[in-house]
Order: sequence, then C-alpha cells, then structure tokens
Amino acid sequence: MKIGLLSDTHNNIEITKKAIEIFKSNGVDIIIHSGDISSPKMLGLFKGRNCRFVLGNVDIDVELLNEKAGQMGFGPVEYTCDIKAGNKRILVLHGNDVPVFRKAVESGEYDYIIKGHTHFFENYIRNNTRILNPGCLYGGTEHTIVILDTENNHVEKINVEI
Repeated sequence: MKIGLLSDTHNNIEITKKAIEIFKSNGVDIIIHSGDISSPKMLGLFKGRNCRFVLGNVDIDVELLNEKAGQMGFGPVEYTCDIKAGNKRILVLHGNDVPVFRKAVESGEYDYIIKGHTHFFENYIRNNTRILNPGCLYGGTEHTIVILDTENNHVEKINVEI
C-alpha cells in the first residue's frame, strides 16, 4: 500500500495543493496528515481522497475541524489515529505529547509511527518500529512530504517546490 504523508501545513494552501497532486500522480492509496492543519478550510483540499488526520498543537478549532471532517466523509480528527494498512499497524500522532510518543515506541506494537511537529524530516527505526516525520509544508528550511510503500518498506522523501 502506498501512503502519502504530510504534516504541518499551517494553512499553506498552494503548497498543500502541490503535495496532493504529487500524491495523486504517484498513485497513493491513502493520505495521512499528522497535524497542524490549522483551519477547517484546509480539509476541503483533500475532498474525494482517502485521508486520515490528527490534531496538532495549533489545531485549536477542534469542533470546527471535526464538523468539516464529518461533512467531507473523513473520520474524526483526534490526537491519535491507529490504522491498519494491509498487515501493518500504524500509529499517527502529532508528536508534541512526548510521553505518548515514547510509550508508543516502547510498546513495540506498531510497524510505523507517523508524526510531525518538529518541521524536520525523520526516518529511523527504534524497537522494531519505523518512525517517520514527513517534515513540513510551512516554515522550516525545506518543504517535504513522504511516500511510504508498506509492501517493501520503501520511504521516499520528496521536496515540494514553492
């Protein structure tokens, strides 16, 4: 399964549209946004796509985000999301709650933990779990997304040009 990963879009509409087009052209099956969406209007960019979203530390309009997500046919937008992708178990969180992140890593229950928050790309393995942070589409020194192929465990970091 091909999974498109992005995070920390912070209302950056134009670059988020470019990221979604990259995912579309690469045939991703699902898009995962690991928080700091910032505004319910951003969810409209993902219309018609298979997506999951989690809340980040700047996502303060939780009720409005969930109302929009419901209207769009997405699942609830919560602080964590546990996903099965084929035979892989994935935990998605923003990463700002360090104790929750550490507990998940220590548990060894997940094949992948997807996070955001730091605005930096990360790809490493700890306790047999691959931890991925796609980077950010706002701020930071580069704007990056990731395509994860869970069938062969391939991680492709992609720079999104402004």
